[in-house]
Amino acid sequence: MATMIGGCYCGNITVKLETETPASEMIPRACDCDFCTIHGAEWISTPEANLEIEVQNEAAINLFSQGSESARFWLCQRCGVVPAVTCDMGDHRIGALNKRTMLDLKKFPATEPASPKNLPPEEKKARWEGRWIQNVTVKDCWDVGL
Repeated sequence: MATMIGGCYCGNITVKLETETPASEMIPRACDCDFCTIHGAEWISTPEANLEIEVQNEAAINLFSQGSESARFWLCQRCGVVPAVTCDMGDHRIGALNKRTMLDLKKFPATEPASPKNLPPEEKKARWEGRWIQNVTVKDCWDVGL
């Protein structure tokens, strides 16, 4: 199993992805929503993986929901970087990582466009359920119904 590490610029939010899927097989997706476009996010994920999000200073993050308010973007208030996005799906949380925040970002293939911007929230969630990381845990973070 390979481990991939990333996080925000200042280190307040770190992410660890454990997967059997090599980076070369995870095609980054450039979402067309306004938030992802302005942040230049390129999302990577593979369903059969484990994602751990760790926060050093909970007071310095913002879980930003926009558009359909289905997804929560993990935004560092110190450096402004968004390393992860999550969505609660019933009894579990799924997520994706911003390729641009990964240490080995050059190992990923070229980014492809994705166009969920105009999809209804339920169609977005169904799309994410099939593509995003299915096992997401948050370490050392306060619980506010996340």
